[in-house]
Amino acid sequence: RSKRQEHKFVGPLAELRKTEQAGLGAVDNDSVGATVSADFTSTYLEARGTATRIRASYTDTQSKQLRFVTILRDPVDRLFSYFVAAKKAGTLDLTGVDVDFSTGDDDLTFDSWAQYQLQRAGTCMSKNPEQDLWPHCGTEGLFGSLYSKQIASFAEAFSPDQVYVVSFDSYTQNGPRTLSKLADELGLEFEADGMSAATDTAVSASSEDEGSTDSVGTLTRKKLNRFFDPYRDELYSMLEMDG
Repeated sequence: RSKRQEHKFVGPLAELRKTEQAGLGAVDNDSVGATVSADFTSTYLEARGTATRIRASYTDTQSKQLRFVTILRDPVDRLFSYFVAAKKAGTLDLTGVDVDFSTGDDDLTFDSWAQYQLQRAGTCMSKNPEQDLWPHCGTEGLFGSLYSKQIASFAEAFSPDQVYVVSFDSYTQNGPRTLSKLADELGLEFEADGMSAATDTAVSASSEDEGSTDSVGTLTRKKLNRFFDPYRDELYSMLEMDG
């Protein structure tokens, strides 16, 4: 199996290089009877400046109690899921795309749109070679899948050992086991409360893509994988793998 196929993980980041970084919860493992509160959103990770704004909202003592948990999906699959959902909602990132959805023209396919996104990334990279694609060139669409850059912002604003990454595949294939491991890492107890490995989380893996007649073409997937590979490798180098 390849290195990438072996990464079924739950755990904190390893130490990051100084030049390198979705729910929010306050956890104090040293206090007896500590209260754990959580906030969940799908936009914290990809939005520009989120980590620094959160850090500015807490004192030094309070910020050290925070733990950040994100569930990461394969970037190509995540991009297709975003395309399907955003196209349906009318919020698709159409920067550089010569299609006006307000006129009812919804013939734009994922493959065509992804090509526009790759061209946009290439143009921005050529014009600004010293800047990271995320967030300088964009935060949605293709750029929303640049996990290593997004996570690095949280590790730099806080501490690498406050950031936890969960594999989407691990979560959807066996949610209770994955959440149990996560709870153990956080010093908490997990109660399944009727949740089983074969039901709840398994449905969510593909439910958001149902109803779409579009798909990811073989050539498009190869191009996207080639684009994302350096960022995947960067992410893996930032993680302490567990299992």
